[in-house]
Amino acid sequence: MPAYSTVIGNDLKEQRFDKVVHALLNEKVPGGISKSTARKLVMVGAAYLNGSRCRIASKPVFKGSEVRVEYHPEKLRPIQLDFPTLSPKDILVHEDGLIVVNKPANMPTVPTIDNARDNLVTALKVLLGKDVYVGIHHRLDAPTSGCILFTVDESKNAYVAELFRENLIQKEYLAACTIINPPPADHWEVKNQLVRAEKKKNIYRSTKDEGDFAYSRFELLQTKGELALIKAMPITGRTHQLRVHLSEQGLPILGDKTYGSTGPARARAGTDAIRASAGGALPLRLMLHAHKLTFRLPQGREVCLEAPVPDEFKKLFAL
Repeated sequence: MPAYSTVIGNDLKEQRFDKVVHALLNEKVPGGISKSTARKLVMVGAAYLNGSRCRIASKPVFKGSEVRVEYHPEKLRPIQLDFPTLSPKDILVHEDGLIVVNKPANMPTVPTIDNARDNLVTALKVLLGKDVYVGIHHRLDAPTSGCILFTVDESKNAYVAELFRENLIQKEYLAACTIINPPPADHWEVKNQLVRAEKKKNIYRSTKDEGDFAYSRFELLQTKGELALIKAMPITGRTHQLRVHLSEQGLPILGDKTYGSTGPARARAGTDAIRASAGGALPLRLMLHAHKLTFRLPQGREVCLEAPVPDEFKKLFAL
C-alpha cells in the first residue's frame, strides 16, 4: 500500500489533521484528492500522527510532528447504501439528540478502508436518512455485538464526551469464556497498563509500569463444563481491554482468534465438552456482547438500556 509522509513546518502548523492530510496528498498524489476523501482517510484509520493512528479529523497538528498516510485509492470506493443491516428494533433509545443501537456481531463500527463493506455508521444512515449527523464517541470491536452510543445532534457532543471522561456511563458485557484457569473468585478486578504487543498489529498485552491504565471488574455468573459465563464491566475503555484481561487470567473468550489459547492441554482437552455444550458446533463469532449501558440523558432521565442476549449465548447457557 503506498504511504506518504511529511514533517510539519510553518506552513501547516496548528492546522486540523484532515487539512494536513489533504495538503500532503494533494502534493504527492497525481491529480490530488478531495477534502472529503482526506477526512475519510482519517476516519478509517489510514492516517498516522507521530507514529500512532489518529482518527480525529479536527486534531491540531503542531510544528515538527510527523504525519504519514496510507493511500490505496482503489479501496476508497463510494459507500454502498443499499444493504439492509439495521431495523427499527435495533434502536434501543433515540432521545435528546442521542441514540443507542444494538450492533450486530461481525460488523465494524466505522467505515473501513474498503467502504463497500458493511459498517454500523453507514447502516444507521441508511435507517435514519443519509444526511443525518452521526457523532462517534466510542467503538465496539467488529466481532463484538451489543449497545453502542452515538450523538445525532452535534450540540450534544460535549455532554457525551463528559459522560465518558468522568466515567458516568456504566457498561456491562457478557463473555462466554473457555476455562483454562479457574476464575479467581466470584467477583474480581484487574488493574494494569496495556501496550501494543506488536507495532504493526492491533494486538495488546498488559504491563505493570508502562502503557495506558486499564481497569476491569468481573463477576462469574455460570459455569458449564469447560465454559464460564462472565459479566465484564470495563471501568476504562482501552482497546481490547476485556479480551486481554480475560485471556491473561486464563479465561479466553470463546471465538477470540487473537487472544484465545490453543496451546494449553486443558484447553485442547475441553474442546469436545465445549462443542457438546454448543449443540455440536462451536459459535462462529467472538462471544462478547455489550449487554447494558446505563447513563443519564441530557434532560436528566436515567436510562438502563439492554441489548437482547444473542441466541449463541442462549444455546450455551440457561439465559
